[in-house]
Amino acid sequence: MKILTFVKQILDSEAKISLKEDKRSLNFEERFSLNFFDEFAIEEAVRIKEKISNCEVVAISLGSKKAQEVLRTAIAMGADKAVLIETERYEILDPSYTAKVLSAFAQREGFHMIICGERAMDDENGVTGALVGGYLKIPYVGSVVRLEIEGEGKAVAESEINGSFCLYEVTLPAVFSVRKGINEPRVPSVTGVMKAMKMKIPVLEVSSLSPPTSKTQIESYDFPEKRPQVKIIEGATPEEKVKKLITLLREEAKVI
Repeated sequence: MKILTFVKQILDSEAKISLKEDKRSLNFEERFSLNFFDEFAIEEAVRIKEKISNCEVVAISLGSKKAQEVLRTAIAMGADKAVLIETERYEILDPSYTAKVLSAFAQREGFHMIICGERAMDDENGVTGALVGGYLKIPYVGSVVRLEIEGEGKAVAESEINGSFCLYEVTLPAVFSVRKGINEPRVPSVTGVMKAMKMKIPVLEVSSLSPPTSKTQIESYDFPEKRPQVKIIEGATPEEKVKKLITLLREEAKVI
């Protein structure tokens, strides 16, 4: 069995970001990390591998050369191989473009399962997995909190949606996007880290996959409007606070 995991390198949540003068691009601190939800995807793929014989986990990332860092993290966690699909324009690519590139690679590579995080922490789109399933014309299950392989070519996935749980029996190949709670990602062992440091990661040019043109272009970035000043209404009792609120509404908001 071959399991593909999609991983993304994102700006660290504490990285400093500023707007350039042209308002079409950003200055950002060179601090990156593995997307939070992709850690669960890697862990789940490795756990399946540990239960099944002749199983291979391949991590794939679409991004700049620096994205090799998160691929090495995936290897350190237990992935067998990693592949970087290199593009320097990744920061402005739309989900449809990303999904088409990843689908093209998956179709060329061959697979039985694709596991990804339910969303990326930088753009919060959360649709890449579903789009990949659509482009490949295979089943997709999102918000997965439990995933088991059942017999030959079948999987059982439990999905949590709006506080309710749904159980799906899925014929493979299929795509699954997992969420927090499905597992506890492991801390890479020293042996895993050493393996990751030594492994050579193949780099593919995105053009080799005949990608479409990205439909997203940045026209400008704008800061959100400043919020009005907040007033705290003081008072010894709720009745006193209500009277002060009514007075403020009459005087400032012109409410009768």
